[in-house]
Parts: sequence; structure tokens; C-alpha cells
Amino acid sequence: MEDIGNRIKTARKALHMSQTDLADKLGKTMRTVQKYESGEIEPSIAIINEIARILQISPAELIGYQKQNIRLETLSDVLYVLNEINKKAGLHFEVDVKRPPKTEEWSCSLKFSGNDKQAENNADICLFLERYADEWESLEQGFSNKDRFDHWFETELAYYANVALPDKTDD
Repeated sequence: MEDIGNRIKTARKALHMSQTDLADKLGKTMRTVQKYESGEIEPSIAIINEIARILQISPAELIGYQKQNIRLETLSDVLYVLNEINKKAGLHFEVDVKRPPKTEEWSCSLKFSGNDKQAENNADICLFLERYADEWESLEQGFSNKDRFDHWFETELAYYANVALPDKTDD
């Protein structure tokens, strides 16, 4: 967590803010801010979000998460990503296909079971998708705005940045 401490320090100094100023805005002691910056203590995700807000950077940037430059320019690119997800341990999805004449509608969906004991990250995917649906609906209905949605999304990225997804083994 020393890197996050350096990023806090760099962002704080870029705003010409002292450790005391940051501590006051956080409702913490200056010594606590010193410990965050030196890596002696690890700030919680809630504190990371608050520090990021005060320092006017994204939580993802503060923890050092760098978004991958995934190019989704063709349908082939999307299909490739779906196949790559299927190769990851800790994740499992089912494909649900509804098609005439069995049903009136023609639809396909990916289903992540949050209770799947063999796919420990499915519960997190389900929680994220539930919140995503709520945030997106709020944006679509005009109760939120793009900046607020983007901030929420950046916070989610920061929260899950250290959850590794190794490849499935061929047992």
C-alpha cells in the first residue's frame, strides 16, 4: 500500500494542500494522514473514496488501477470478450436462449448465479450488476447525471481492482 500513499501525497501536493489540511477535511489526525502516505496503515475503501473526492481524482486513479484499453469496435470483439470471461476461474455463467416457436420473444441472456459455490466471484458480479442496473436506470430517468454515474463506476472499479481472476485449469 506504499504506492497508494505516494499517490495520496502527490495528489495532495499538486493541490498545495498540507497534511493538516487533508486531515481536517477527512476528520482525521495529521498523524493518520502521515501513516496513509507512508504506507503504515491501509485506508479503507470508504476513506479512499473520501480522499479521492477531496483531492479531485478518481478512486481508481488513487489506488493505481489503470483501465485496460479494450477496443470493442466490432461484434467479433464483444464475442471474444465473452469467451475470455468463460475462461476465468471463479466466474461461471449460463446462456439462456429463448426463441420462437417455444416462446414469443427471441432473447438471449447471460446468467451469473450468485449462489454458485464453484464460482466465488459470481456473487460480486451479481451485486455489481444489481447496482449497475439501479445506477443506469437513475441516469436514464434523469435522476442522476453522467458525471455522477462515472464517479460511481470508477469507485466500483477501485473496489474490485485487486480481485484477481486466474485462468481455469484443464482438469
